[in-house]
Amino acid sequence: MDLEQSIKQYSEKNGYPISDFAEVHCDCGSNKFHLYSDDDNGGAYIVCSKCKKEMNIENSKEYIEEEVNNICNCDNDSLNIAIGKAFYPYSKDPRWVYVGAKCDQCGLSGVYVDWKEN
Repeated sequence: MDLEQSIKQYSEKNGYPISDFAEVHCDCGSNKFHLYSDDDNGGAYIVCSKCKKEMNIENSKEYIEEEVNNICNCDNDSLNIAIGKAFYPYSKDPRWVYVGAKCDQCGLSGVYVDWKEN
């Protein structure tokens, strides 16, 4: 399953379906990242596997208390990342953020962390 479909299905089951989807690419041209997140507090950031540039996802890094380095079931930690968002009605303010990842080694994709925006 592709990453967009994985995030879409997850978001629909969560009750806040995405209306915006974007794959992440670094300025250096790479699309492989190390993903760090906090499931309990809802926050994530990524680090480019190639140039080591750090990107704060939706300005959520400040909410991370117990950081986890997300890895695939096959032990690969260099993942393709995409962000899906559900918005408040009649607004462009995100209501729910979904961070999905896909492994190029085994093909597994899914949502690694999500949170409700306040």
